[in-house]
Amino acid sequence: MNLSKTIVIWCAVGVLLSGCAYRYYLGLHGPSIQAFPDVHQGVTADQDCLNCHDPDGNPTGPPTSHPHFTGCLKCHNDDLK
Repeated sequence: MNLSKTIVIWCAVGVLLSGCAYRYYLGLHGPSIQAFPDVHQGVTADQDCLNCHDPDGNPTGPPTSHPHFTGCLKCHNDDLK
């Protein structure tokens, strides 16, 4: 019984430490930029996203909680449902 608890705890720690990457695969990633097409027109690269959403800069948009991650468009450019 203790071994199974240990395995569950280590799995939970692994998921928590992996950041939001696991959320992408579970379909739990953040809002799509397609919800605001007028603001995000012409955004084609992650650096475009971080220019506005970097909390260390002077963001004109809401700061991201994970500026060190890459793959902004991979997670935030999905079709609206």
